[in-house]
Amino acid sequence: MFKKAQLERLFVSLVMLAFVSLAISIIGIKPDIFQKLQFLFLTVAIIFVTLIWAQSKTIQFNSNRLRKQIFGWLLSSIFSILIWSFAQKDIQSIFPSLKGYRKALNTLEPIAIYLAIVFILFALILSIVGARDSRLDRPGYIERTLVYNLSSKIAAIPMMLTSVGIFIIATLWTVYHSFTNSRMLPKSEFIGLAQYERLWSSDRWYMSIENLAIYGACSLVFSLFIGFLLAALLDQKTRFENTFRTIFLYPFALSFIVTGLVWQWILNPEYGVEKIVRSLGFESFVFNPLYNTDIVIYGILAAGLWQGTGFIMCLMLAGLRGIDQEIWKAAKIDGIPMWKTYIQVVIPMMRPIFITTLVIIAAGIIKVYDLVVAQTSGGPGISSEVPAKYVYDYMFSAQNLGQGFAASTMMLVSVLIVLIPFAYLQFGRRKYD
Repeated sequence: MFKKAQLERLFVSLVMLAFVSLAISIIGIKPDIFQKLQFLFLTVAIIFVTLIWAQSKTIQFNSNRLRKQIFGWLLSSIFSILIWSFAQKDIQSIFPSLKGYRKALNTLEPIAIYLAIVFILFALILSIVGARDSRLDRPGYIERTLVYNLSSKIAAIPMMLTSVGIFIIATLWTVYHSFTNSRMLPKSEFIGLAQYERLWSSDRWYMSIENLAIYGACSLVFSLFIGFLLAALLDQKTRFENTFRTIFLYPFALSFIVTGLVWQWILNPEYGVEKIVRSLGFESFVFNPLYNTDIVIYGILAAGLWQGTGFIMCLMLAGLRGIDQEIWKAAKIDGIPMWKTYIQVVIPMMRPIFITTLVIIAAGIIKVYDLVVAQTSGGPGISSEVPAKYVYDYMFSAQNLGQGFAASTMMLVSVLIVLIPFAYLQFGRRKYD
């Protein structure tokens, strides 16, 4: 049999699963199926409330120590029922002024039904828990969830709903429609892996993956090396440190569009570096990476390093300033060279800083888009294409949502490839530390 705490946790989990199925049905992913799943989860939740009551063998309302909270949940359920009733045609015929809000009420109707049922269940389970645990010093799981710090939890609901809607529901919606034949508008016509087969048979996609690999590998290596080198130099009690730190960090304050345009001018052969060098007498000098299909990605890389290296420097400098000065004194007394102290002592101690920095750099690499658009717009030809631009072009220019969704799903997979090792490095090895 289930224990008391297990039943309570399963009840809360079922309520959350019902909410997820409701949210998915609202955004249009097989709404009929998820609408049924919502009520299925709520039905099972009612069964768990019954099991909790059967174990407790008591239920109270008036003499319950949680009667104020029970009354609050019941009042909330009545308000939800009113919203649901306002969405009905019979009520709208009685109150014609409600017809002007018909669309909003129709949208809120399934939410109101869900909330009405859930709030009634909350009131019932508190009436059981309040009577059952009246003599316990430490409240149970349900009471801690639905009573303690309730105002803070209610205040956090908008943020939670936004996070769930943007990061979970929207992601599931995108992945689902990557298996459909969506063109200008989303469709629910399932076509299996056809969009992915087309994606991986596209030369443009392969070019974008190759460019991302080159840009990513070089960006990781050079950002870490240059950022750490600058941080180490500034950590030597350099004069005018604040001035140098401001100069190095200033490019990070600019948008990628501005950075891309600036470097487009710098690398333009008509009035950039090539023009300046030729004006000094070197007429045969050629430097036009943005117009050379073989090295155009390196021109974009230069702009990216100029933009982001200062921020990496600040992260590394913060890590270096956290190193105890006694370590440096001990290394100096032992005659250990400074470079060896960095490699054998300082860098291992800065492992969390390096991991965080790697994740930040990797996230910026995967979503690189602005620099490419500002500098080359993917050209010459498709030689500087990147996955983010591929997604944008197919979703908005080519009006092929299915293909864009498939490409964005592959980008999501690449993000997971970055995050999973990060999570393992941060949390998986703690038991060995």
